[in-house]
Amino acid sequence: MIYLRKCLLLLSLFLIGVSNSSLSFQKVTTKVKVYDDIFLTDSGFIPLPENATELAREFTIKSEQFQSPIKLAADLNGNIYASTTSTRIVQKFNAAGEFLIPIGIKGNGKPLFQAPCDIHAAKDYLIIHDMGKKSLEFMNFQGTYIRSQKISEFNDFAFGENDRLYVAHYVQDKGSPLITAYFPDGKKLAFGKPLSFYHSMPILNSRSLALNEKGELYVAFTYFPIIRKYSSEGKLLAEYKIENPIMKAKENYNLKIIGEGIADMTQRVGYKALIISIKAFGDKIYLLSHYPRLEITEMDDEGNCTATYWIDFKEVYETNDFAIQEANGEKKFYVSHSYPPHFDIDVFKKKKIRGGGLKAEIEELTDEIASYPDNYLSYNNRGVAKHRLGDYLGAIDDFSKAIELAPDSALAYNNRGLSRVKVEDLDGAISDFTKAIELNPSESVVFYNRGIALAHKKDYEKAIRDFERAAILDPKIKTKAREQIDYCRTHLKNSAKKII
Repeated sequence: MIYLRKCLLLLSLFLIGVSNSSLSFQKVTTKVKVYDDIFLTDSGFIPLPENATELAREFTIKSEQFQSPIKLAADLNGNIYASTTSTRIVQKFNAAGEFLIPIGIKGNGKPLFQAPCDIHAAKDYLIIHDMGKKSLEFMNFQGTYIRSQKISEFNDFAFGENDRLYVAHYVQDKGSPLITAYFPDGKKLAFGKPLSFYHSMPILNSRSLALNEKGELYVAFTYFPIIRKYSSEGKLLAEYKIENPIMKAKENYNLKIIGEGIADMTQRVGYKALIISIKAFGDKIYLLSHYPRLEITEMDDEGNCTATYWIDFKEVYETNDFAIQEANGEKKFYVSHSYPPHFDIDVFKKKKIRGGGLKAEIEELTDEIASYPDNYLSYNNRGVAKHRLGDYLGAIDDFSKAIELAPDSALAYNNRGLSRVKVEDLDGAISDFTKAIELNPSESVVFYNRGIALAHKKDYEKAIRDFERAAILDPKIKTKAREQIDYCRTHLKNSAKKII
């Protein structure tokens, strides 16, 4: 009996090959330069690090109460807490996603909070930032009110041992401290210097905080791949720069916008977030990034990357926060899905790869082909595995054999086109995508992929037409297509200036 596996129609974003360069951290001195690069998203040239671990969605926590933004926290018993600004309460779930209780309801049934946002689950408290009251509300884990603490606006906060509170207040100028520590006796300590820029933009110093088991404070900058580590007393212990291909591309884009904003204030918008949130779990630190693919970077307390968890989506996937739990030695990531119309909590865990990885999968598919040499799906699937392993020429051979066996397979033409893009055979890739479109003119993904190949060939006008067609065929791809259209139009504009 022929053993058939589900065939894969692959986006260029799905087929990102494994790079030979590892994701690494290094100590740096923060210096801002202006680069003349534009971030080209989803081009298929963004590699995965060697220690990449793919995630799979286990289940989704759905609720009619969820509205963006959703901030998440996890307590020591494995329960998950989610802020819901529309209903002005915090919802409590168990690790399986079952709703337990609402938190923030007074005895008269009215909500306690005006606008609950950030949540932190300390050892003994649940702390909710109420943006409406400009306060931190301390509750027990059953929702009983304990006390309030008035506080000015901030980016994030962390609550440590001995009831010490660390707050990342908004940075207004170069003299603003990065962190303010509040002590139970009423004393406070300000420390840390913000990043310096040519013009004053408080948003560029946005940051999130996490405390590790040693009481050391990690500060992650939202718009730059920079992590700082401070002692509990405010001494700078280390600064790390994350050498991640996606984050580097976004950093270059942000630095370009900063440069343009020096002369034109209207250009001081559109920065791309690199690090959405930072969390401490066990003896590791985790960084959340969500575009163009969802990535959770794991690092140890010396700044070494120990894993990169990732998952791709066809549609845009945006998030505001995440929480981490572990059961039976398996980590689970609870991620707020905050892109309309989705306001859910997705739960991801490590994807189980049958037989020990891609090499084992290739061996099994090779055995299938030996038994059933006319099964084009086996060639297609082996080509997929080879592509993901970085063997693009081997993948092209397998997709070519699949086409020979099934000349009407749009799938095989599309996949071969993606592998040809990887080896920079852009003409061959465009030819393959064009054939796939002839065979299946309703598939938005193939128009999108041909647009990528055309953009790399600098045929921007044709690329724009393909991205526009992809957006019409599938609204889920509209935002990604718009990014590419903007990129192409910018290059057309720059080319016109050079001619003049």
